[in-house]
This record gives sequence, C-alpha cells and structure tokens, in this order.
Amino acid sequence: MPVIGVTSNTVPWELLRAAGFQPVLLSPLRKHTPLADRYMEDVFSARMKAVFDFLISPDSAPLSAVVIPRTSEQEHKLYLYLREVIRQGVERAPQPILYNLLHARSPEAEAYGLERTRDLKTTLERLTYCNIEPEALSAAITEGNAARQVIRALLEHREGTAPRLSGAEALALIGAWYFMDRTAYARFARQALDQIQTRAPLQGPRLLIKGPPLDNPDFCSAVEAHGAIVVAEDDWWGSRAAGLDIDTAGDPIRAIFEKYYSDVPSPRIFPPEIGDDWFRQKASEVDGVIFYLPQEDDVIGWDYPRLRAFLDQRAIPHLMLRTESSEQLGDFIARLRNG
Repeated sequence: MPVIGVTSNTVPWELLRAAGFQPVLLSPLRKHTPLADRYMEDVFSARMKAVFDFLISPDSAPLSAVVIPRTSEQEHKLYLYLREVIRQGVERAPQPILYNLLHARSPEAEAYGLERTRDLKTTLERLTYCNIEPEALSAAITEGNAARQVIRALLEHREGTAPRLSGAEALALIGAWYFMDRTAYARFARQALDQIQTRAPLQGPRLLIKGPPLDNPDFCSAVEAHGAIVVAEDDWWGSRAAGLDIDTAGDPIRAIFEKYYSDVPSPRIFPPEIGDDWFRQKASEVDGVIFYLPQEDDVIGWDYPRLRAFLDQRAIPHLMLRTESSEQLGDFIARLRNG
C-alpha cells in the first residue's frame, strides 16, 4: 500500500485511506535540521523544521505525497516553503497537497470547507488514477470509527477519580494510531485495555495540560515524576485524539468533512470561545492545570490570559511553565498533594 504523509490531525484520514493510501503522521525526531535551516527562520517550531528537513531529504522518498492542512499558521507556511523550493528546483520533495480547511464557525466557512474536501478527493483520484468509490469511503469510516471506540475506552480508565492509566502511557498508546493501520491499532489497543482494566487505581493529584501538542511522553513523565497524574491534554495528541465517530448515514464526504470541521481540535478556531468549551469542562473536573508554553509557542500564549482568568474565578490551581524542567513544577504538585 502506498504511503502518504500528513502533518497533523486535521487531514481527513478516511479520505486518504479510501483512496488506497496508508496515511502516516510526520513527526520525525531530528535534533539537527541543516537542510531546513537553509530556508526557515528561527520563528518556526522545532517540529516544523524537522518535518521540512525530512521532506527535502532522501528519507522522504517512500512518500507518494504529503497533505498539509491550513489549520495552523506554521503548517501553511510549511506548505508555501515546500512549494517554493520545489518551484525553484533547488530541492526535491514529495508532492505537497494543501487541504485548505478553515475553522471559522460561519456558513461561508462551512460551505468553503466542504468544497475543499471535495477538491481533495479529486486531487487524490488524479494522483492514483482511480475513482474513490462510496464503498471504499464507508469501509474507511468504519475502520476509523472502530479505532476511535477503543481510544474512548482507554480514556475511561484515564479520567474520573480513579485513573488506571498514566499520562505518559496514554500518549504512547493513543498517539500510535497516527502511525499505524487502524484495524491493527484497534486490535492491539484492546489487548492493552484488557491489561489496564486489572490495575489498581493510581494515586496523586489529577492534572490537565494546556499547550502545544505533546508528540512524545517526556513532559508528562516529568510531571508524573513528582507524584501527579496527567489525566488530560487540551490538544490533538492524547485525550482529544478520537472525539466522536463519523456519521455512517448519508453522504460520506459530507460526514467526513463535518467530523474534521466540527469535532477535531485545531489551534485556529474562531470565535475562540468555541475552542475553550472543552478546556472549561475538563478544568472543572481535575485538581489543577499546567499551562506549558515553550519559547517557540505562537498560539497558546494568546489564549492564556483568558483561560487563566477562568481558572482564577473558580479557584482552580494552575501553573504556567516555559520549560519542561522547572523547580516550580515540584513545588506546585507538592502543594496540591498537601491540599
């Protein structure tokens, strides 16, 4: 099965799968990015630089194409930079495809997004020289929904007052679905679920993390080393990865679009209060909140004052960190443990 790359969760996995591709999230571990450094300024995040470096290197040769959504400014710039180095002929890379999905809540944005989803279907058909049949769309939706159902079952053992799954474990178990065949993922995740159900509940303050997507368990591990339990992240990697199932009745293209437009967390949602709803509900269920705003963040910092005010009004303990290692972290968790 040909492999196609995606750069975040707002690319419709089911549409790529129905076209005959194995979609894989691009999240390369690259400490040094000499190729990307030739073209990208320091304002780009380490992850975007690593993705760009990977795409213009020989390592990306197995990819048939890469689909990049416009749901974050850095991803849009990634697409433009990639197009430009290819246009100039200075670098070779997989074909970049822009999925121009806007997350403004308006009838105009919704109609525009549905049309762009249909355009993506047409682009994939041209790429594969095959029509995407309704039966293939239905099969991909069923496969994706089955994986979502297992993730929601895992989350039941992470949330509530007696969690049995640590945050570091959850990020690994849930995040794997971005890289695997989702039928195989559902099978293996159910095996893990069977083991988790037999555990004794974990003890410690239950925390929510708000910040850029955590694509590895390091930050959760640092938090949990002080005796806390990360039970949720307000991003698309862990506790918000699955969301609701895709509707299996009616037009499958519209159903896929509605899922990625209305039920997939994106850093760019307007008005921002819509994006705050999940945070407000979850923050009211935990013992404390950690805002993780690394120096490269250019999104969450704009939301921080508004969300901090909400927590202050409800006397919910919170801490803001700029680095993963901080003495403040241990002090904050110790205060929570002591009531």
